[in-house]
Amino acid sequence: MQKKIFGIIVILITLLPCNSFALDKHVAVFQKAKSEVAKGMYHFNEMHYLAAIEFFRKALEVYPDYYTANEYLARSYKLAGYTNLALQQWQILLDMAKENPLIQNKIDMINFRGSVYSSLEKLFELIETVAYSPVDLGRFRFSSPIDIAIDNDKNMYITSFSNGKLVKLDPNGEGIFTRTYSLEGKLYGIDYRSGLLAVSDFANNKVLVINTDGKIIKTIGTTGNALGQFNGPEGVCFGGDSSLYIVDSGNHRVQKFGLDGLFILAFGQYGEYEGQLNKPTDVAVRNENVYVTDTNNKRIAVFDDSGNFIENMIPTEFAVPRGIYIQGNLMAVSDEKKGLFMYNVESGQSQWFTNWEGKKKFYHLTSAVMDDNGFVYTCSNKNEAIYVFSPLQQQISNIEVEVTNVDAKKFPTVAVYCNIRDRYGRPIYGLTQENFTIIEDGATITNMSADYLKNMMPAASMVMCVDRSGSLKNYHNDVPWLAEFILQKMHKNDKLKIINFADGTWVANPYDWSRRRALKALKTFDYGKGRDIGKALYTAISDVLPEMSRRGVILITDGEASQNDFKAYSPDVVIDYAKSHFIPVYILTLKTKSPILMRIAQETGGAIYKGSELDGLRTVYDVIKKANDYRYVLIYSTFKMKSLKGWWSDLTVNVSYKGQKGTEWAGYFVP
Repeated sequence: MQKKIFGIIVILITLLPCNSFALDKHVAVFQKAKSEVAKGMYHFNEMHYLAAIEFFRKALEVYPDYYTANEYLARSYKLAGYTNLALQQWQILLDMAKENPLIQNKIDMINFRGSVYSSLEKLFELIETVAYSPVDLGRFRFSSPIDIAIDNDKNMYITSFSNGKLVKLDPNGEGIFTRTYSLEGKLYGIDYRSGLLAVSDFANNKVLVINTDGKIIKTIGTTGNALGQFNGPEGVCFGGDSSLYIVDSGNHRVQKFGLDGLFILAFGQYGEYEGQLNKPTDVAVRNENVYVTDTNNKRIAVFDDSGNFIENMIPTEFAVPRGIYIQGNLMAVSDEKKGLFMYNVESGQSQWFTNWEGKKKFYHLTSAVMDDNGFVYTCSNKNEAIYVFSPLQQQISNIEVEVTNVDAKKFPTVAVYCNIRDRYGRPIYGLTQENFTIIEDGATITNMSADYLKNMMPAASMVMCVDRSGSLKNYHNDVPWLAEFILQKMHKNDKLKIINFADGTWVANPYDWSRRRALKALKTFDYGKGRDIGKALYTAISDVLPEMSRRGVILITDGEASQNDFKAYSPDVVIDYAKSHFIPVYILTLKTKSPILMRIAQETGGAIYKGSELDGLRTVYDVIKKANDYRYVLIYSTFKMKSLKGWWSDLTVNVSYKGQKGTEWAGYFVP
């Protein structure tokens, strides 16, 4: 018995050092991988995604099952523009962690956006996400809502016909202000465009142009039937040519004004024949066409922007068509008696939406508008309710939350940079602090702010890529002329970096606001061999990526391009890289517009203009500087102390918006 015990002890003593050695080796391997991950995280949070990729790869070579390294490798691929590689990496992760809903959602989002579907404006089934009633709003209550407008921040502006009030609510339905412009006023139509609202006062026969604080900028019209006068103005709509269309219902016509209040033209007269109207109610503009709800004639009358009659549209049997709104190809017509009619003006497909959830329905529907993310806001006049609906597809899928970097340089202050998108990849703008929750190591952060970028003074940060290949030598003197469309408008809080490129890239002028120094660089005769447009654009996007102001990339070239001009980075990678960070690419050409360059400009949210398209060239700077910044910066003070240097902090970012939810996890090493 003693021999057996002694033998067991000998065996245990023999095995212990080996197991201990194996454990120590395992720990050492993991620590080596963790060191590579820490380097990768540094570059990731500096938005150096290509460098981050290399370190995460090294970590996985050492320790293949390192979950964080796998996840951040996929994220780095995605944010660097390599969407297909990100998809492959997330599939590997899904195999490692079966039925992980966050990973599955990332894969589903990419596959959906890459699939072929007819149009973002395809017809859909609507689901109610929220309803606003005046009884719940206290002093911000509205009475008999007649029309609604949505601004870029997703704030709602509601006109009240019975008491003449204008009510502004934030995206979550919290009251911001009420305005009463006249004791006897009866506000009717409202529309929003570029920081301005147009509001019609039916009783006082005038239209107010106001800012988003409700301050009157301009008053248009007086009582009467002469040109420029009104008899019961109702619907209003901003045109694409800095104009304003106003439905002069009592005079059976539509009048067009400049934003300076000057009358331009009028069209329509009483009757039932072509070009005639009978008590029209509302107006919408699509491209060069103007659509009018010809209420008593039960049809939609279509004119061009010069007032010439085109056609009468009767895509369905209307009862009392009132409101009309158009976004893309989708038209929404509010019929007072029948409900909401959705119509695709390109395909001709249509659908009535009259009730929901079994027994709910509209009572005297007067208006329906859509925001950029497909939400539909409706005014049900008689039961005094604003119903907000979302497409069924958006309710099925989650919001995409993407953390692009975490900045802990000013620890204990932490800044989490996020992109928020819907199912289609469109940015969700206008979220407030109430829509976000951050959890750090299991503790909910209570002192978080989400308005950092929104509160900054608008400024533009731009990188201009100038083609210096041999074929551009003949256009040397035209390059500064093209650039002047941007340079002449710049202010001291703007900055422009100039990158020359041929087969490689080199800096001609660092970030600067000086027009003189920029022109000097542009006039310098500095050319090279070959041409790699892909490398130049990728470099420019990387340079402007971390800037905190409005961002844009400008390419000046002859307009010719083929796949041979994208040796380092393909057009797909350039497009996905720019789209991942909401950076538009504007292309100014001296000769032509190749299909490849047209695609890059269109899909990144930019535009392409030839040197002869002066009107377009004049808009580039203004569009960049006035654009919405779709990034969110969530800033908070952590409860951790500096003594925890090197500690990995787990973060979870939750987003909730109009019945939709999204989640992303992230983290940082305590500096």
